[in-house]
Amino acid sequence: MLAYRGEDKGELESLFSCLVRSAKKDPITGDVHGDGWGIVAYTDAGTLVHYRSALPIFEDNNANKVLELLEGKMWVIVHARLATDKSLVDAKFSHPYLETTPGELIYVAHNGSVDKEGLGKYLGIDAKYMVDSELIGKFIVKEGLDQLSLDKLKGFTRSALNVFILRVPRNSREPKLYYLNFYRQEYIEKRGIPAEYYKLYKKNNAVFSSSLAYFCGKDIQVEVGKFDEI
Repeated sequence: MLAYRGEDKGELESLFSCLVRSAKKDPITGDVHGDGWGIVAYTDAGTLVHYRSALPIFEDNNANKVLELLEGKMWVIVHARLATDKSLVDAKFSHPYLETTPGELIYVAHNGSVDKEGLGKYLGIDAKYMVDSELIGKFIVKEGLDQLSLDKLKGFTRSALNVFILRVPRNSREPKLYYLNFYRQEYIEKRGIPAEYYKLYKKNNAVFSSSLAYFCGKDIQVEVGKFDEI
């Protein structure tokens, strides 16, 4: 997954290409992230695009068409999915998810797994046919979006809480794009998952998963556990 804020469409297209390549065959694990994909993009030119598909990102002919719609300054999240529960593979289960409040729109994409049952009980909802990202969005609406609330959300995390969040206020055209990189070291060691897998990297105007870094190049590893803005 990747998050981008800026005006360089070429840079975004390059990052998108790296995501497509890593989804087709993850350079770290060899997995195929082919269980759907999605994008949300807001621009100061007046465009808001929210597209989700059940197709793999490397097979969806609409992918480049969506990018063609974007001009000007952009705030973008793109996610290619590797579903934990294969019964929940459909466009409606692809990230990013949307939550709304009287003051803003909130879009959430997430890599990793949380305790769905525990988080569902905390929120007072049946989470059987919901995915992690949707629950995280509902948690944010309930608890707020800051370091303290996300620290609380870490308590529901099983493997990782790698999250991108786009906040679009209703009263202005200046959204905010945030990220959090958090993972449980003991979980990945127990499962034999490479330590690199759940890291996030920052380069120029973007933050992205470590798998993309194998194609787009590494710059700065983001601080683990810190909620921050791009």
